[in-house]
Parts: sequence; structure tokens; C-alpha cells
Amino acid sequence: MLNAAITEGITLEHLQQVYSDSYITKVGHDHRPAAPINHPLVTYLTATIGDRFAGAFMAIRFSSTEMELHSLLHKSAIKHSRELGRAFLAWAFAQPILRVTAYIIEGLESAKNYCLKLGMTLEGFRRDACIQAGQIKGVYVLGMTRTDWSKS
Repeated sequence: MLNAAITEGITLEHLQQVYSDSYITKVGHDHRPAAPINHPLVTYLTATIGDRFAGAFMAIRFSSTEMELHSLLHKSAIKHSRELGRAFLAWAFAQPILRVTAYIIEGLESAKNYCLKLGMTLEGFRRDACIQAGQIKGVYVLGMTRTDWSKS
């Protein structure tokens, strides 16, 4: 198996690849363009399989105790997504936080199942929380605590 890895940071070229990939941008919201977020509380990580760029992960420092996590992997990286996702969680829990949270738009069952397979727990459902492709949709809330991570 090729070595799947993540590293903190990302090049502008790789960011452009991620945000122009229709497989990745299909999860976007109508009110927010598919574009990189340039903010001091946002960290991008580069995902690679061997020496090939496989996509990215994005962590948003939500508070002093919590990070919001996003997976931005190319479709070709799906068979390595669990290994890459576990590496991302390891990176997140190496930070001084207590929990991670993922928000998944209703209808994106494969993304929700991905989070569940990584060990996250379905914590709730926010009704009418966003608009996607002109439709009002809810958002699943999934989370993992530091204690959950240490047991996995």
C-alpha cells in the first residue's frame, strides 16, 4: 500500500485544485462560494498518497476547546480516506482541544458515514440550517471527544 500522509500547510496551487474539484465542491452551501478561507483560525493540511496530492483537510479553531473539521479529498483518494482521516484526527487531538465537530449537510450520507466510520458520534440534527442547490436542508452534527479518541 502506498504511504498516505498529511502535513500541515498547503500550496496555493493545491488549494485551487481542491476548490475547483466538482466532487469536493458539491458539498457547498449556496450562501458561501467554494473558495479558500483565509483566516488565522483556519488551518489547511495537505493529504498525499505516496508523492501524489490527494486533497486537503481544513480545521477551524471554533473555540479554545473545539475544532470544526472538514475533509476535502479528491475522489481518487477515497480508498485511502479512512487512513487519511485518522491521521487528521491524530493531528487535531495533538492540539490542546477537548473535541472535534463535523457538520454534514442532509443528503450527503457518504460523508456522514465516513465520519461515523472514523469513530465520530451523531450528536444531533439542525433542521433548516442551510440552503444547497436552492433547497433548504438540515445539517447533521457529529462529534468526537478527546476521551473517545483515546479509546479508539
